[in-house]
Amino acid sequence: MSRGWGVVQFLHRALPHWVQEAFSVVTQLGDAWLFFLLGALLYWYSDDRDAFGFLLGATLGALSLTLALKGFFALARPPDSVRFVEATGYGFPSGHAIGSTVFWFLLALSLDRWSRGKRFAAAGAMVAVVCLSRLVLGVHFAVDVVAGVAVGVAYLAIVVWGLNRRPRAAFALAVLCAFAAFAVAVVLSPVETALAETGLVDAVTALGGTVGAFVTWELVGPPDGTVGGWSSVVGLLVFGGLSVIGLKASLPLVVVFAINAVVQGGILAYPKIIGRKRIDA
Repeated sequence: MSRGWGVVQFLHRALPHWVQEAFSVVTQLGDAWLFFLLGALLYWYSDDRDAFGFLLGATLGALSLTLALKGFFALARPPDSVRFVEATGYGFPSGHAIGSTVFWFLLALSLDRWSRGKRFAAAGAMVAVVCLSRLVLGVHFAVDVVAGVAVGVAYLAIVVWGLNRRPRAAFALAVLCAFAAFAVAVVLSPVETALAETGLVDAVTALGGTVGAFVTWELVGPPDGTVGGWSSVVGLLVFGGLSVIGLKASLPLVVVFAINAVVQGGILAYPKIIGRKRIDA
C-alpha cells in the first residue's frame, strides 16, 4: 500500500501548473539554507546569544537526525511521474517537515514580539504550508510529512524540556545525531551505491558542522562583539560560499568535514572575530 494515501496523485492531477510553480518557491521556507541564514543573522544581531545559539544548535541536531532516520528506513520518494521538481535521497521522513517544525517553533519561542499565541500560530502556519508544498511538488508521500512533523515535535520536547534550552547540550546532541547519521551511512553504503554515496557525503557534512559548532561553543561560548550591516553581508558571503563549495564540489570527505566545521564554527565565533566591543546604534 502506498505511503501517500493517494494524496500526491490527486494533487498532481487536480492542481494547475502555476500552483506548483508557486509552491516551488514556498517550499524554501523549509530549506536548511534559510534556517541558517536567519539563524546566523539573529545570533549576530541579538543581545541574547544563548537563545539563538540554542536555536542554531537545535536546528543542526534536527537536520542531522533527519539524515539518520532517512538512511535507516531507506524508503523511496514518489515516482518521477508525479514530481514537479527534482529531489534526491530517501523520502521518509520529510526533512522539510522536521526542520521547519523545529526551526519555526523554536524561533517563536525565542522571539519576544507579539503574544506567544500569535507567534505559535504563525509557526504552525509556516509548518503547514511547507508540508503542503512537499505534497504539491510530489517529492514526499503524505506519511512522510506526517511522520516528519511528529519527529519534529518529539525532538522539540527533548531539547526544550529535556535539555532545558541549553545551547551546550543542544550542540552535544547535534553531534550525537550527526554521528548516528554517519554510522547509518557507513553501514548501508554497500547496499545502493548512488543513494548511499549521497547519504555518506551528507552525513560527513552534518558531522563536520556539528563538531565545529560544538567545539567553537566550548572554546568561545556566547561571544561579545557587534556585527554591523556590512560585516553581516561579508559573513554571509564567506560562510555561504564555503557551504556551497562543501556541498557542491567533489571533494575528499575529510575536506568536506573541515569546510563545514569552519562554516558552523565560524558563524558562532564571528562576533568575536570581527570585534570585541558592542556599540549601541
